[in-house]
Amino acid sequence: MSQPLRIPAMRMPSDCSFALPGSKSHANRAIVAACLASGRTVLRGATACDDVDVMVANLKKMGFRIEWQDRECGEIVIHGGMPTTPGKALLDCHNAGTTIRFLSSVASRIPGEWTLTGDEHMRKRPIGDLTSSLTSLGAVLRDTNGCPPIHITGGTMKGGRVRLKADRSSQFVTSLLLIAPTLAGGLEIEIDGDLTSSGYIDLTLKVMKDFGIQIRKEKNTFFVQEKAYNASNSYNIEGDWSAAGAWLVLNALTGSSVAMTNLESSSDQSDSKLPVIIETLRKSGDQTVDCTDVPDQTMNIAALAACRKGNTVLQGIANLRKKECDRIRVTATELAKAGVNILEKGDELHIRGAGSLAKISQNAKAVTLDPHDDHRMAMCFAVLGLVRGNITIKNPNCVKKSYPNFFRDLETVVRSGKTVSIVGMRGVGKSALGRKLSSKVGMKHIDSDHVFEDRHGPIRDFIAQKGWDEFRKKEEEVIASLIKPGFVLSLGGGALGSAKTRKLIKEKTIAVWLQAKESELIKRLQSGKRPPLTNLPLHEEVRKFLLERGPHYREVAAMEISPKLRFSEQVPHVLKTLRDIFLGISPKPRR
Repeated sequence: MSQPLRIPAMRMPSDCSFALPGSKSHANRAIVAACLASGRTVLRGATACDDVDVMVANLKKMGFRIEWQDRECGEIVIHGGMPTTPGKALLDCHNAGTTIRFLSSVASRIPGEWTLTGDEHMRKRPIGDLTSSLTSLGAVLRDTNGCPPIHITGGTMKGGRVRLKADRSSQFVTSLLLIAPTLAGGLEIEIDGDLTSSGYIDLTLKVMKDFGIQIRKEKNTFFVQEKAYNASNSYNIEGDWSAAGAWLVLNALTGSSVAMTNLESSSDQSDSKLPVIIETLRKSGDQTVDCTDVPDQTMNIAALAACRKGNTVLQGIANLRKKECDRIRVTATELAKAGVNILEKGDELHIRGAGSLAKISQNAKAVTLDPHDDHRMAMCFAVLGLVRGNITIKNPNCVKKSYPNFFRDLETVVRSGKTVSIVGMRGVGKSALGRKLSSKVGMKHIDSDHVFEDRHGPIRDFIAQKGWDEFRKKEEEVIASLIKPGFVLSLGGGALGSAKTRKLIKEKTIAVWLQAKESELIKRLQSGKRPPLTNLPLHEEVRKFLLERGPHYREVAAMEISPKLRFSEQVPHVLKTLRDIFLGISPKPRR
């Protein structure tokens, strides 16, 4: 168990991108299909998270030829074909529900003596509906009061027809579907009652189709013919929509732009439906959300609901009682510690929205949240910590089950704040403020005038040779190239004379308008080495540019720093105002 981790509170919206881990749900289905196929398959993008690692390790114990070729890139090489030499092994699936359920069916097909078990929590998770169906198909096995450990004498199964209760887990259905084409005469699977998380069945059907197996479904029955799987020389695993959930909620709450480069918008992954639910919850008023198709997003939806205007009821989540933890209870108890008005009512969650992110975050007391070793809970709590502040998470390393690099990506999100631009008259102190602010927020400072001179030579000489119009044109290009995440950007005093630059600064940055009294500006310019810009006396030149440029500064400014504010107070004021903007609080100019 890892040490508790304090989550840093974000000060501003993030603007970054990264690739998500490969979907473990997609990967584990593809791994089984490739193992059952004859021929060589290379899987790419199968992140070496705990659940995939456990699947690979146990299939090797069963005699399948499967190896990691490149763990960093997620490449697995599989020489498919079912082992024929009887084996014997203890298959420890830890807390990987997908693995123990899929391998229960696979082990029933492979000659040998197999014992499937897991950690303490896994040994309490019901699997009797699946083992009963396997037994009816000729499998010789014995579970432990309807739970693991399961002792299997493999190689005895036959095809035919089976009735399966799947209201606890759609993985029971997937487990039978995956081995169905290998059974003599194929298999018909009749679903007895409701089918939970049906979106995951769509993913199973997609993977099996990719490996050459077409399945027919009529009403509540799946028809699978006996047929050989086709190996795939190169098969790509999609980015994980389940992992995306926490970041999508962060975007919705804060206006951040966390982009996930390997998500497929047309994915068959069940959690790809989450954006529709997020859009629904943007509306004010009471809402009831059916989470049947997105059960792994329930805790993220609850965090979003905590900040909206209106009451939210989450339904269709009864099967969460038997996940890595009791996710209904843990969501309710832990979010309540963080100040969320949430109640567990039967198999529903009822959340009374605070009305805004600010009300959740202001005056938030320090709390430690326990994810109960559940990766999905830990990721939800981490994102809540980013926006609320003062949250510490127990055993953060439990995220390795599906997303080993989650906290590395979280650091990227925190470091990649939206560009902060500092605008104002020359001589006002933009560069000095930028340097001091950047050191406080862990971002890099850059001065557009300095970059211009690095690229084009001294500004005074450039203007003398090519004129003001060409200078402004090149200045526009320089500034556009400098607007990027994780930077504090100080602009030249006249840069906003360009309408194009004003538009960029207003839309793509958080602009700070630094002000000083006219007399102070004159004093600073007199004592410095800055050349005059006109033939006017200095005091008239300053007054002229204040009148011309003031409206431009005001147009783009997200916040203003009053001339009355001492230099020592400027950075604390900006930091507080950035946090207020992040929380949706409109900043008040300090005049």
